[in-house]
Amino acid sequence: MDDHIYKQVELTGSSRTTVEDAVQNAITKAGKTVHNIPWFQVIDTRGYIVDN
Repeated sequence: MDDHIYKQVELTGSSRTTVEDAVQNAITKAGKTVHNIPWFQVIDTRGYIVDN
């Protein structure tokens, strides 16, 4: 069995439309400086509520 070492990077993404867009925005931005991102994990989801 091969030993593996992983680097964890914490990101916070945002979007005015969807949670999925927020995740994609964070991964896209990180991908410009962090190479070989094979997977991601969403730990927390938060939102902003506006009174209508």
